[in-house]
Amino acid sequence: MGLIDYIKKNQNSAFTENGAYSYNTSESECLDLFYRIGALRNSASDNEINTLVERAYAENPLDTMKILFFARDIRNGLGERRVFRTAVEYLAACHTESVRKNLELFSEYGRWDDLVMLYGKSSLDSFIIDIIKKQLESDIINMNNGKTVSLLAKWLPSVNTSSEKTRILAGKIVHALGFTEKHYRKTLSSLRKYIDIIENRLRERDYTFDYSKQPSGAMMLYRKAFIRNDGERYMQYIENVHSGKEKLNVSSLYPYDIVRKALSGRISADETSALDAAWKSMNDISSSERNAIAVIDGSGSMYGCYSSASPKPFEAALSLGLYFAEKSHGRFANHFITFSETPRLIEIKGRNIVEKARYAESFNEIANTDIYAVFRLILDTALEYNLPQSELPDTIYIISDMEFDSCAEYNGKRCTNFQAAEHLFRKAGYKLPDIVFWNVASRNQQIPVKAHQSGAVLVSGSSPKIFDMVKSGDINPFKLMRDIIDSERYSAVSA
Repeated sequence: MGLIDYIKKNQNSAFTENGAYSYNTSESECLDLFYRIGALRNSASDNEINTLVERAYAENPLDTMKILFFARDIRNGLGERRVFRTAVEYLAACHTESVRKNLELFSEYGRWDDLVMLYGKSSLDSFIIDIIKKQLESDIINMNNGKTVSLLAKWLPSVNTSSEKTRILAGKIVHALGFTEKHYRKTLSSLRKYIDIIENRLRERDYTFDYSKQPSGAMMLYRKAFIRNDGERYMQYIENVHSGKEKLNVSSLYPYDIVRKALSGRISADETSALDAAWKSMNDISSSERNAIAVIDGSGSMYGCYSSASPKPFEAALSLGLYFAEKSHGRFANHFITFSETPRLIEIKGRNIVEKARYAESFNEIANTDIYAVFRLILDTALEYNLPQSELPDTIYIISDMEFDSCAEYNGKRCTNFQAAEHLFRKAGYKLPDIVFWNVASRNQQIPVKAHQSGAVLVSGSSPKIFDMVKSGDINPFKLMRDIIDSERYSAVSA
């Protein structure tokens, strides 16, 4: 190593809010973005997001675009809306061609309003209008022929809404399309009626719709209205879901959507039943037989001041821990570890998701963030009872804001918590389980391991799909990122 290498090494150091040694970068700008992008919605300004994106783009434009679409991907990715929109608005201004090439993909990975919201904010307006106009023409033809149409009409702004900002945007789109306001309004009205948007039914107090065909977000959002205005029919439907006679659409729900409702004050028996039906309808984990366990951060920083519109970090972490514990069938099924000052192995108890969530949350100490104590808990127990390696977890999911306490040095050198844990296990004759650092609130530029650290990966966000993305064995952070963004799912993305 020469002078430059040593300077780079010395520069690549950071500390958590609680004094733990960490890294400033994984040594890959794209991986830094990948690791943090699912944990920025409540904790980063637009400028912070754009800085991360610009650095990643300078390193590799195509990888950056794929990471952004993975972050936005509602079906198979992280489902992050705000970060995606902030990033593409920035890139549309300074790397316009990269955004233009991907405009037609916005509705595939996200929603039509991702495209609509970009209108008027870049030099891409004519391309956006072309896409909207072609889709509207196609939808009108398909509607007239009784075929399936897109959801574009649902997400286009109305000219007669109460929001002045929305009316102004709608007026610009009407003018660009060459429509009159009357023609635009009638077109949207016809398409929305054909799509059978539930909001139109609720506005007219028409409860003759089929609950099993409604969008998952609407089913969660309007559950109290269903109980209040259509209680008998709705609760019969919920009972049918519980018995397996009918299906409940939960395709775009996240575990926190249900758990944060379960933790919110007094809940009626009917609402409890509805939440429990949604929870039980969530997809299983394909790799559910794996011997793995989730470790949930219950420290004070996980309860910080965040927008009420989004989940607090502890809600995201707790919901993921509950989900994994219930959906997995390995040795650690129905258990997770919570940690703050004192780690504890928790066996989930309760008859429904409300009872289970409140029981699990009661163990959060809301104190400090001693992750090293979790490693000691597992290792000390194995040593005390002379357990073989096979009794230990293969994988540990650490779901946290990553602001760990400082651990002890070894060999007279400061070290990260991961390095200390590796040394601790190796000294005792064990292999440290694979560690998944799962970031749910990225407030600072600090990263627990470097890009090519074997036995660890870096992920972020609130999507349970991540559980199936991480496989035990030959893993490292950079390889996992490559496996995801190089998959067929993102092959259409270009730069």
